[in-house]
Amino acid sequence: MSHSYPQMKIRLPPDVHDHVKGAAKRQQRSLSGHIVFLLRQEMEKEKEENNSDGK
Repeated sequence: MSHSYPQMKIRLPPDVHDHVKGAAKRQQRSLSGHIVFLLRQEMEKEKEENNSDGK
């Protein structure tokens, strides 16, 4: 299934690329899918932190 999401190019140091690629494989995700997963986790973490600031 193909989506028409915006695309971007990023440069990763080799050690970071290898780490993320290995993590994606262990989680049975594509490299792109794993990066999206990690970014969404950070988005949720930031959202929770912002919500707790208002308490």
